[in-house]
Amino acid sequence: MRKIKLSSQLLILYTTVTVLSAVVFGLVTYRNYEIVYLGIVQNEMNTYLEAVVDDPKEFENKPYLGYITAYVETNNLKKDVRGALNTSTNAELLAPNLEIQKEIILAAEAGYFEFLATNGQTYYVGIIKISDISSTITHYLVGVMDSTYVTNIKRTSAQSDVLLSFVGTFVAFAVIIVVGNVILALWSREMTKRIKNLSNQVKKLGETGYQKQIEITGNDEISDLGNNVEQMRLEIEHNERTKQEMFQNLSHDFKTPISVIRSYAEAIEDEISDSSDASIIIEQAGKLEEKVRRLLEYNKLEYIDSTIPLEEVKLKNVIKEVLEDYRIILSKFKVIVKYDDTIFKGLRENWITVVSNILDNATRYAKSKIIIRLKNNKLSIYNDGPPIEQKYISALFKPYEKGTKGQFGLGMSIVQKTVNRFGYRLSVENISGGVVFTIEPQ
Repeated sequence: MRKIKLSSQLLILYTTVTVLSAVVFGLVTYRNYEIVYLGIVQNEMNTYLEAVVDDPKEFENKPYLGYITAYVETNNLKKDVRGALNTSTNAELLAPNLEIQKEIILAAEAGYFEFLATNGQTYYVGIIKISDISSTITHYLVGVMDSTYVTNIKRTSAQSDVLLSFVGTFVAFAVIIVVGNVILALWSREMTKRIKNLSNQVKKLGETGYQKQIEITGNDEISDLGNNVEQMRLEIEHNERTKQEMFQNLSHDFKTPISVIRSYAEAIEDEISDSSDASIIIEQAGKLEEKVRRLLEYNKLEYIDSTIPLEEVKLKNVIKEVLEDYRIILSKFKVIVKYDDTIFKGLRENWITVVSNILDNATRYAKSKIIIRLKNNKLSIYNDGPPIEQKYISALFKPYEKGTKGQFGLGMSIVQKTVNRFGYRLSVENISGGVVFTIEPQ
């Protein structure tokens, strides 16, 4: 399909609309003049009838006008011409057929002014009542005129006025088209230039690594689009930087257990160490396995099927299950649990992961006490560990962000992504004597 420039489309559209407007305006103007002509003819007819109603006659200087006097009978709402017709010379010439004359009389009696007879001839008629002969019979004077008078009017100066009006109308619209196209061309060229500039900048984003800022001009929908593209660029740049930092931190996090495993394996191979040190290798392999599991878990959150219906999860059952899993670890803490029958929307498996990760974080930092409270659609988990420095709070949920103890991890990032996915909000706050993590509806 041939590509048509946006500016060309605008010019074609503008020209088409303007031309159609000119045609419609011309037709309306023509119709208005036709109405004016008919008004002149009707006035001529009424003037004639009023002049001859008492003494029906024709005027020598008006051969296009004639009259017919007739009796019209009304019987059961049906009209009919009765008796002989008195038809003038001109009327006889205009309508020589008796049946056509009767059609003219009945049309005039019915209130028509412009009338197309069965012989294909257009007549202009008028009527004045002479007298009522009886309750059913009325004597009428009917004026009749053919299209000659209308044609004569159109041939006079009025016709030149109409032509001049038509010419003036189309000249005016031609000027509007030319001037409008020039203005529209200048405007569309500027708009197209801005769109092309924005398009070229978007094309170069990948080449510049999303580093170059989008240049935005104007204050309209195009500038809004530019602002949205700039926001997208900043988001992509941030994500790329975060991804790079995550890979660096991930490499560092994996490096330690891998190095330990390798060194002990080499020592056993070289018989520098005995097989009892294999327990250290197993321990480090377990840590490495846990890190891989969390990485896969974090990646899995990106692909939770949005079409899967969310469950109603009774969170106290989830808490009970997690506490059972952490029973040995929690044995050295004072754990206080208070909960009601609060229901959270989501997937039970994911809520188990959320509670596990927050509790795991609490056991790492708590001194002696952990409090879990579930009430009124809000879950809070408190530990009496040291407060989190303000500079770390904003970065706490970033993947593999270095924490206060110099540790890297995905646990809290997994928690945040999960609760957000299910329509909840995760917050952390330093309070008197410790730190509390809270999950509540957004």
